[in-house]
Amino acid sequence: MGFLDFLFDKEKAEERKIKKLRKTLTNMYVQPPERKYAIQALRDVGTVDAVEALLARFEDNAPNTTVDADEKRYVYETLVSMSADPDLDVKNTVVKYLHERDEKINWPMKVLTDLLDYKEMVALVRELLGTCGNEYKRNPEKKQELVLRAADLKSEELSEELLRFLDDPNETIRFLTVEALLKHGFDEIIQEPLRERLQEEESIRIVQKLAEAFADHSDWKIPEDQHEDVEHMLPDEYSVHKQGYVYKRRT
Repeated sequence: MGFLDFLFDKEKAEERKIKKLRKTLTNMYVQPPERKYAIQALRDVGTVDAVEALLARFEDNAPNTTVDADEKRYVYETLVSMSADPDLDVKNTVVKYLHERDEKINWPMKVLTDLLDYKEMVALVRELLGTCGNEYKRNPEKKQELVLRAADLKSEELSEELLRFLDDPNETIRFLTVEALLKHGFDEIIQEPLRERLQEEESIRIVQKLAEAFADHSDWKIPEDQHEDVEHMLPDEYSVHKQGYVYKRRT
């Protein structure tokens, strides 16, 4: 057997090993110690393929919720520790994985929270949001997780990226987007889009949130030709003053 044949056989053996370990790790009906062993063995393999196999554990839920949370935390800690290897690009492997997934991204995002600085996380969340459309989606889990993450990352660029989700067909996405934009607080960016949303919104809780926001910002003026339309949309306890600001009526 030549040296190249030896390397090829070694590579194939490792490929088979990772495949077997991944199968064990993602089988929610084997005993937890077996899955724990698979995590440790994949850590010891220490390749990109091993990282991808570990990430697959985040896609399934064990019947026992406590065991499930413990195992996912162990995988998370393992991936973070593996990132210390300068020859193993854990960070970009996780980023690539996130681009490919439409759901269950919470734990991979936790991994990157430990590996990226603030600016890098802002850039990543913005990049991932950019891949999300605002058309109807049966399961908007990924978009929802990203909007929640964005809320904790104050950035004008992120606020601008979030604006289009004010028109999302999913009510929860719209509500979380309004919350995120208000939390960021870039008035010059959000005032007009929020006013437009207020005039079109059908969700009671979103209208309530927007009414509260406008009442808290007396400098957010409603153009005179829109007073009647906005007044019609406001909850009963709010009104538009003749000077254009929204206020809460005294009870």
